[in-house]
Amino acid sequence: MSNHTCNHCNHCHTHGSETEEKLNKKDIILYIISIIIFILTFLPISKKYKIVGYLAVVILSGYELIIEGIKNIFKLNFEEDTLMTIAVIAAFCLGEFPESCMVVLLFKLGEFLEEKAVENSNKNIKSIVEIKPKTANRIDEKDNIKVVNVEEVEVGEKIIIKPGEMVPLDCKILKGTANLDMSSLTGESIPVTVKENENILSGSINLNRKFKM
Repeated sequence: MSNHTCNHCNHCHTHGSETEEKLNKKDIILYIISIIIFILTFLPISKKYKIVGYLAVVILSGYELIIEGIKNIFKLNFEEDTLMTIAVIAAFCLGEFPESCMVVLLFKLGEFLEEKAVENSNKNIKSIVEIKPKTANRIDEKDNIKVVNVEEVEVGEKIIIKPGEMVPLDCKILKGTANLDMSSLTGESIPVTVKENENILSGSINLNRKFKM
């Protein structure tokens, strides 16, 4: 049976932390309340009540933004939070109350969408990690093959990846060429051809090519 010989390395693909970013329920509740108050400001009510409503919207949905922005102003650190805070304050000073509310509400919505995207990305990374094999075919100094846990394979040791097997570790090809199915990693269905001295990622599948031992 043809085999694929690899050298485990420690400089390839890194997933980073697997901790999931969860949306802050309190912020979501405050955001929903802010939207309700903002809608109520369009009712035929006294102007002073409308101003109170606008102010409530800005404080409830944008308090973190404004606090951070004010801190940055004193530090002369003009980042995104700083500029958004200046825009909100300027709009209020010019009497453009609905506009100031819209700035805060849209900014907060953008934060929610960004957090959700990060959460989904972390879930996808976690699912990829979970499908990786738990064992590897390690080659000892006498060229004997032994099936061991992936955690036991040290940097610099040799492993063999047989046709149809999944690559258990990020590694570098020492002998052989192969077509790899990397769809679980990249979403690309077309096989990728790899040759000697090329790095391959764990989670790829060996599609049974001829290999040199």
